[in-house]
Amino acid sequence: MLGPEDLSFEGMARIMSEVLGRPVRFQYVPVESFRDTLTRRRMSEAMAQGMADMVTAKDRGLDNAEPRTPAATTPTTFRQ
Repeated sequence: MLGPEDLSFEGMARIMSEVLGRPVRFQYVPVESFRDTLTRRRMSEAMAQGMADMVTAKDRGLDNAEPRTPAATTPTTFRQ
């Protein structure tokens, strides 16, 4: 389900900052660093690779695969 607006990661961080009353920022992390951090924190190699693959797919537009339609859009905003 899609909310009523498309937001960038920076836009989500801005909204979270406003709602929480403290700074929140988005920071891009290269997928290799992300995977390495997960394994250092004792995630299995297979699970860390699966998470890295998911992040890569999202970076390549996985979340934009479904077009926004009235039937697939909810009125609940990210701020809510």
